[in-house]
Amino acid sequence: MNKVVLFCLCVPALFWFAGQAPAKELTTLRVVVEDQEGEPVERASVIVRRLKNNTKKVKVRGESLQLKTSQTGSAPLPPLVQGRYLLQVISPGFQTYGGEMVLNQSEQTVTITLQPPSEQFSVHTEPDAP
Repeated sequence: MNKVVLFCLCVPALFWFAGQAPAKELTTLRVVVEDQEGEPVERASVIVRRLKNNTKKVKVRGESLQLKTSQTGSAPLPPLVQGRYLLQVISPGFQTYGGEMVLNQSEQTVTITLQPPSEQFSVHTEPDAP
């Protein structure tokens, strides 16, 4: 084969392989939501959003994923690129949960225990007399 033809075939292939991004590690995440008694909380909203790996400030990257828990309180998410994420869980009758998590394994399960709402305080109502 002619050296020029071989060169013309090989050089573009080398650039193509060099331009390929390294494979990113993925995590299959399962979020389980329960109440204080360990009972599943169904139809809780689970919101997951990826963070940039900047420790100085919390910066959000990309769109968020949002889904509802099943009757078993489980919300399996599609595979996510490993890294830092914000997790928020919202369900009527419970305090909203919010926290940061790091995905660094091929499969992870996060169990969130929702708390009952706290007592509300208002300056517009008179306190109960002793």
